[in-house]
Amino acid sequence: MKIDHVHLYVNNLEVAEVWYKEVLGFVRDESLLFWFTQGGPLVLKNNEAALSLFERRHQSPGHTVAFTIKPCYFSELMKTLSSRAIPFTVSDHQVSMSVYFEDLAENKIEMTSYEYHEARKNIQSYYGKAFI
Repeated sequence: MKIDHVHLYVNNLEVAEVWYKEVLGFVRDESLLFWFTQGGPLVLKNNEAALSLFERRHQSPGHTVAFTIKPCYFSELMKTLSSRAIPFTVSDHQVSMSVYFEDLAENKIEMTSYEYHEARKNIQSYYGKAFI
């Protein structure tokens, strides 16, 4: 497992994009720009590091850490979360699949895979049927 990206909630996307570019060398990930144009995050990259910038609207201070996992681990992860009564949600991002939950201190965690079809199939196996 490795950290895939961090969600950062900012007050002004344009100002934040310039700051991260000028100070830390982050640039837009053009391959994921469609998410931003559809109302999602603005993804910035610097080599292997990635940030997903969201304009702060109603979010309280705090961030989300996203980890990359192999698609085969999704059903095992969801079984573990369920057995510990940890609520989770699944999101189909059309190019990736993600499971979201919180740790004991209410820090947001995202487990994600860009091996879309295999991840979706593994998540469906947890439910025993197709999910929406």
